[in-house]
Amino acid sequence: MIPENPCKQNGDGLHPSVDLPDLRSTGSRQSVILVADDEPLVRNLVTLLLQQDGYFVLSAADGHEGLELSRQYPGPIELVITDVQMPRLNGTDLCAHLLEERPGIKVLVMSGAEMAEIVSQNVHLPFLPKPFDGQTLKARVRAILAAPVQPPTHSVSSNIRP
Repeated sequence: MIPENPCKQNGDGLHPSVDLPDLRSTGSRQSVILVADDEPLVRNLVTLLLQQDGYFVLSAADGHEGLELSRQYPGPIELVITDVQMPRLNGTDLCAHLLEERPGIKVLVMSGAEMAEIVSQNVHLPFLPKPFDGQTLKARVRAILAAPVQPPTHSVSSNIRP
């Protein structure tokens, strides 16, 4: 059975109203993954695939919502999977904030943009091009989570302070 997404929209539809469990208190060893993508179809598919693989997923409609979910979630978040190009707060800036606020968090960025465009944006993070299939996503997630935490070789800078 796939757990219900813990993120529910509040009355104004702009900010998430969340009731986030701390998996440490339940004794669970489930990895927690934050998924941020402004395309509902992609976000929901990634969330479903990861939940089917046994991960606890926090799902956000953009980088700003992802940052707020991270700040509200009391336990560790092992991985953030984010689209590079999103309104309000893009994936690169989201990663910069999360790496600062949650040292040791692992990152996977995805985009449908041309690789040259991504490189020109100076994104030096693990990358998954869109479109991708479920097996590729799951394999990348497992590999990233299994790898030891290493300090980033390139800093991700952010000029945005939400």
